Amino acid sequence: MDELQIAELIVTASAGPASGVVVALLCMLGGGWFLVKHLLPRQDKMLDEFVKESRANRKVFVDAVDIMGRRLDKVEHELESIGDDIAHIRSRI
Repeated sequence: MDELQIAELIVTASAGPASGVVVALLCMLGGGWFLVKHLLPRQDKMLDEFVKESRANRKVFVDAVDIMGRRLDKVEHELESIGDDIAHIRSRI
């Protein structure tokens, strides 16, 4: 084969259907590299921040429920006291 035939073979191979497969593979590899190097670490960081915020929100919620429970206990105690007072007043009437 002379140089002209080799050049024609290279041009034909680079412009044929096989070149489309090579280009597609290169694009997939480049996209995968971009995904692994840039997008996944960013998503991981965002998820870590979300978990931290969720834990903080959960603590605030638990504390608020605890406060409400203590207040309801006081209200329940006062209602029992009022009920006892009413029963005592009724017994005197």
